[in-house]
Amino acid sequence: MRSHIGALATACLFNLAVQADLAPAQQSLVDGKIARDGADLFYTIAGASGDYVLVLSGGPGEDIRSMQGIADELGKKYRCIMWEQRGTGRSKLPKYDSSTINLNAYIEDIEALRKQLHAEKLIVVGNSWGMILGLAYAGTHSDAVRAVVTIGSGPITLEYLGVFSDNQIARLGACELEVHDFWKDPARQAADSDRAAFERLRAATPAYFYDRKKALQIASELKPEDYNFRVPPAFLKAEGKYDIRPKLRTIAAPVLLLQGRQDLAGEANVCEAHSLIRNSTLAFIDKCGHMPWLEQPEQTWKIIDEFLAHLPNS
Repeated sequence: MRSHIGALATACLFNLAVQADLAPAQQSLVDGKIARDGADLFYTIAGASGDYVLVLSGGPGEDIRSMQGIADELGKKYRCIMWEQRGTGRSKLPKYDSSTINLNAYIEDIEALRKQLHAEKLIVVGNSWGMILGLAYAGTHSDAVRAVVTIGSGPITLEYLGVFSDNQIARLGACELEVHDFWKDPARQAADSDRAAFERLRAATPAYFYDRKKALQIASELKPEDYNFRVPPAFLKAEGKYDIRPKLRTIAAPVLLLQGRQDLAGEANVCEAHSLIRNSTLAFIDKCGHMPWLEQPEQTWKIIDEFLAHLPNS
C-alpha cells in the first residue's frame, strides 16, 4: 500500500515555469468561492465568453496553477474554471481524513460549483487524478456534462495505480533512485514528512516525460508549497481499493482520451477506459509522456480543438 500511496502522491504534481504568466493580459479573471463542509472552496474563471470549461489538476492535492497552460489556450474560446479542489491552493480544510477527503466529496463539490454558476452543462478537462475525478463526475452527473477531455491518464483502479508506481520506479536512473531512497529513510520522513515527500517527487520527475531535458527543467522549478501531501494518504484511506469502472459505463457525454505513448500510466488503463465509455475517442501522441500539452503542444491542441469543434449542440 505504501508504494501505491507514493504513486498517487506523485501522479502529476508539477508547478511550471508558466506560473510567471498567471494572468495573461488578454483574459479577464473572475474570482469566486463556494462553501462546503465548513470550508470555502475557491476558483478563478479565465475568459469572458463561451461554454464553461472546468479544469481539474492532478494529485489529488496538486495546485491548479500547474494547469495554467491549459487555461491560457482554452480561455481564448471558453470560460475556464481554474478549480482549487478541496485541500489545494486557497481551499484549505479543517482536517484531512476520510470524512473530508473522499471521491464523493470531490464529485459533489463540482456539482455545487456548477449550480452556483447556473451552468446547465460543463466541459470537463483533467490530467492524471483530474482524469479520474472528471470521469467519475461525468458518470455520476451525466446530464451535467457536455464533454470530457482527459490529457494524460490517471489509474482507473487501484491495480492500475500499482502499474503506474512500477513504471515510475522502472524509468528512474541510479542517481534518481539514490535520491528517492535517501528521502524515504524513516528518520528523514519523521523529521519533515512534507520535505521528504517533495524531494522524492522531484527525484521522480524524469519518469513523467519523454524529453529528459524538459523533465530536468520542470524539476528545477518545482516548489514544495504547490502540493498538499496530506491529501493522497487520506484519499486512499477513505477509498481503499477504489475502482471507477462502474461509473465509466454510465457516462453519456462524448469523451476524448488523449495520452502520450510514453505515459507511465500505461496503455492498458486508458484502453480499458475507452472500452467502457460508449461515446469515447482514444488518441495517442508519439514521443510524449504524462503531460502532452507540455511536450507536444501542437499535436495536443490540434486533437483537442478538432474534438471540441465537433461536439453536438448542448
